[in-house]
Amino acid sequence: MSPKFAAAFYQLGVCYERQNQPAKALAEFQKAIELEPGNPDVFYNSGLLLFGLTRIDEALAHFEKALALRPDDAAYLEMAGRCYINKAYVPTAVEYLEKAKAGTTDPERVRFLEELIATLKAQIKK
Repeated sequence: MSPKFAAAFYQLGVCYERQNQPAKALAEFQKAIELEPGNPDVFYNSGLLLFGLTRIDEALAHFEKALALRPDDAAYLEMAGRCYINKAYVPTAVEYLEKAKAGTTDPERVRFLEELIATLKAQIKK
């Protein structure tokens, strides 16, 4: 009924994601991005799917696009940091994870990030 309504494609992508159909979800997210390139959540959800598929470079590109639109989002920062870990860019990962920690209010998540950052810093010293 409304072929240019980006939110419908986004939600359809979420449905496919929940049905464990990542290719279909990514296709719908891409349609949403084309219609509404200013929506960081679409980039983030696409990035999560790509990360889960171990398509790290593509995932990172999506997280970076989400961060360009919402630079202080702790979840976006954390996932970009996790991509950098996978790429073995540890100092960059630490930078992103420290920013994520600073914007996180959940005490358990803060604790997780602190432990991850400490582990990464120990690797840098070696």
